[in-house]
Amino acid sequence: MKRAFVLNLVFLLSINLVVKPLYLFGVDRGIQNLASAAEYGLYFELFNFTFLFQILNDFGIQYYNNRHIAQHPYLLDKYFPYLLGAKFLLAGVFLFAILVFGALAGYLAAFPWMLAPIAGIHILISLISYLRSNISGLGWYFTDSFLSVLDRLILLLGLGIPLWTGLLAGRSPVLLLVFGQLVSLTITATAALWLLKRKTGGIRLRWNPRLNLVVLKNSYPYAITVILMTIYTRLDAVMIGRMLPNGQEEAGWYAGAYRLLDAANMIGVLFAGLLLPMFSKLYKDKRGLKELSDLRIRIIWSGALCLSPALIAFRTPIMDALYVHTSEQSGAILGWLMLSFIPMSGGYIFGTLLLAAGHQKKLNWLYFVGVVINVLLNLILIPPYRAAGAALATFLTQGAVFAGLLVLCQSWQGFSISRAAGWRFIILGILSWLSAFYLKKAFFSDWSWLALGLAMLVGFTGVFLFQVIRVREVADWFSSNRLFSDRQRI
Repeated sequence: MKRAFVLNLVFLLSINLVVKPLYLFGVDRGIQNLASAAEYGLYFELFNFTFLFQILNDFGIQYYNNRHIAQHPYLLDKYFPYLLGAKFLLAGVFLFAILVFGALAGYLAAFPWMLAPIAGIHILISLISYLRSNISGLGWYFTDSFLSVLDRLILLLGLGIPLWTGLLAGRSPVLLLVFGQLVSLTITATAALWLLKRKTGGIRLRWNPRLNLVVLKNSYPYAITVILMTIYTRLDAVMIGRMLPNGQEEAGWYAGAYRLLDAANMIGVLFAGLLLPMFSKLYKDKRGLKELSDLRIRIIWSGALCLSPALIAFRTPIMDALYVHTSEQSGAILGWLMLSFIPMSGGYIFGTLLLAAGHQKKLNWLYFVGVVINVLLNLILIPPYRAAGAALATFLTQGAVFAGLLVLCQSWQGFSISRAAGWRFIILGILSWLSAFYLKKAFFSDWSWLALGLAMLVGFTGVFLFQVIRVREVADWFSSNRLFSDRQRI
């Protein structure tokens, strides 16, 4: 299982580290620079507002299904038509709720041409996530990895080329982004349905109220987990837009910094999606769980402790280089958000472990505390410190949630970060911080991307120098007699 994880992780990271950064910084950033800060900030605010209602769009079916199919893959043919029918029903409920609450908040009357299409984007994202949960649950990990980037690949071709050649000049860039996402996600969903059709023998929608009620009863703890995580990670943009006089402009500056956090978080999200079905298979194997969780904490924190200090040290030059529309707070926003990446990445690790083990109730109480902390901090910090206050609230919230996850894992089966690994992380972090800020000072008058790259290179050298990850261990990971492949081929 460990070799399966590492080999598939290499493939998964390879395609995602090429396609998704190209999309984020080539297309998404280009659209933001072409639009005004307020126009893109409106899109970011509406996107996060609709995301708050995601519980109605999925109701935990994706996480429940991923774990359930991973443990019982032979049940796919039985459950798939009924759960697919339930997904379409929930999509209708979600769209109705968006229109109602959007009208109450004033979004529907002011921005009807954006609210409904953005709701459609979330419906398609949720559908694709459910379809991919079946694919990964069956063990088709490489197939799932390809589907994870297909929509971005389509957007790179469909929007990237016109954007880079100047064909989008004079058009509404944000609306083009919204409708481009609708098209690319529709194609991706169709591809996933076609792949599953070959396994299930056909795509059918069936209605069984009793079965759906049983599934929803079993999945509602996952739904609560999703909505609580959504609130304390997505509410900040909405609160910025509603609490400040120039809220949409501030949200646009916040979105620019959040894009780099999204890019860094991409690895954590991939880890969580890949490891949930793997952990679900191993949930009774205490030794296997410890080995796999230890492996992934060392991989993801090696990256986090090399990346975050470098980006924080060069935060203001990075924002000025990436964006046309910035403020004096842009560097501070990025600094706090990238600092929050360290506990956030650890949260993906231990949160997924507890989720796979079925400890949703404890997780939900912890995430509820996170919501309360985040809302209170935003109410306190946004008025005086604006978008930078929201970024600081994100860091403090993520730190508190990660500390809680460590306590829960330790109390469950003694899972935690070993003392030896902890000291190695501390030494690596100190090396990364010192090298990043020294290079910033040395290159301050003539800042370049080379200095940023050198700062990260020093950190990654420290990963092996201080044996956070051992060279021999890397060789052992790849010493399998055959490369990992999908358990069932399509």
